[in-house]
Amino acid sequence: MVGDLTVDWLQKIFQYYEADREQKKQDYTPQSLCKLCSELTETDGNVVYDICAGSGALTIQKWCKNPDKLFICEELDTNVIPYLLFNMALRNMNGYVINRNVLTLELYKCYKLSSGEHFSTVRETTEIPNIMADEIVSNPPYNIKWESPAPMFADERFQGKPMPPASNANYAFILSALSKMSDNGKCAFILPCGVLNSKPDQKCRRYLVDSGLLETVVELPDNMFECTSIATCIYLFSQGNEVVKMYNCREKAEQEEREQRGQFGGKSHTNRVYKKTFNVLSDDLIKSLCGECEDIESFSIAVSKEVIAESNYTLAPNRYIRFKEPEPHPHRELKDIVENINYITRMQNSCKLIVNETIAKALGLNIEQFKESKEHSAETVKQMKALGLDFVSEDYITFTKAKNEFTFKCNDKDIFPDILRQFFTVWKNQIALLNTMQNAYLTELRDALLPDLMSGKIEL
Repeated sequence: MVGDLTVDWLQKIFQYYEADREQKKQDYTPQSLCKLCSELTETDGNVVYDICAGSGALTIQKWCKNPDKLFICEELDTNVIPYLLFNMALRNMNGYVINRNVLTLELYKCYKLSSGEHFSTVRETTEIPNIMADEIVSNPPYNIKWESPAPMFADERFQGKPMPPASNANYAFILSALSKMSDNGKCAFILPCGVLNSKPDQKCRRYLVDSGLLETVVELPDNMFECTSIATCIYLFSQGNEVVKMYNCREKAEQEEREQRGQFGGKSHTNRVYKKTFNVLSDDLIKSLCGECEDIESFSIAVSKEVIAESNYTLAPNRYIRFKEPEPHPHRELKDIVENINYITRMQNSCKLIVNETIAKALGLNIEQFKESKEHSAETVKQMKALGLDFVSEDYITFTKAKNEFTFKCNDKDIFPDILRQFFTVWKNQIALLNTMQNAYLTELRDALLPDLMSGKIEL
């Protein structure tokens, strides 16, 4: 291995052959996000701590800034430990790799790395370092369930702090990291955007803001990761913050095209090479995110703790950043638009079809699409109700397991009469026409609501 060691070359190998996308939700950190976290957490301190380190991409970027620091990596997955150890030894790092569950603190093994003439030596050790880190970086698994301890059984990480919900460990990882941050330290987390405003996490956000621990929130573009297009954000923590720097980078990304190879399967699939476009952060953008936070339209603003409290501790930057006022667009009264939509829905519902699933499939109906449409309709009814608008739910088709069910009803299990087939064709064309009309009215409603959504007057 020679050449550019600023890149985690082994990351793609592990991600291709070993990553667990189902249970552990492994999707390793893009290099531009590693660079940003490295820059944001730069201090004069000597100890770097990487939680859920994977193959070490975040640690490698910290090593690029200063190779002489002590690097401590904590990782649960035993499959990736050899990749992580090799990456660190190759770069002649001093430090530790702790094979441990960050949340439960269940320890499996610990390795100590000592720098040599060219490469680190690695040995298993019972010497577990007492971690107090100056620079902490982490891209933990997102939205996983965990066994949150009862308050009386909580350790120092959680005592006196709001307990993150058992349904989601995002803030449990954060509190675990902050318990190991030095007084002058900095800590950066890459997280899903749901952490910015999810209801179960509100108490945790309140604690982090009120205690002055939250320094910066960066909302990132989507489509930055290899295996998912999920939009993410970055939290930066330090001590004594009276304001929170907010950045919106959703529209600031540059695009990079990379060759991909098909994943596991037959040769016709795994030999298939295709190109995929990803979003990346430029070095200039990274530099601006690490500097002073100015009030820049559509991009950045510094927000006081009091203002955040007034917004119920929502941390979505778009809630606070100034955006150019959209051009006024005249539209009809919302209730009038909804009346049109409801009339179409009533027309759809008036010609309801109850049909056996087997018959439906034979007729070419996309059962899942109709079911999803019904779920979306029910969700829209809830959302519009919050705005004082009464929507009618879609209810024009029901699928049943009952044999021969087709109302109008088919009584012969082997014969489907031509007359009903003709009726079905007419019904399907009618529904298609009504769907087209409904879409036009829904588009009108969206355009009418958009200015208030962008300005933060209403939130869905």
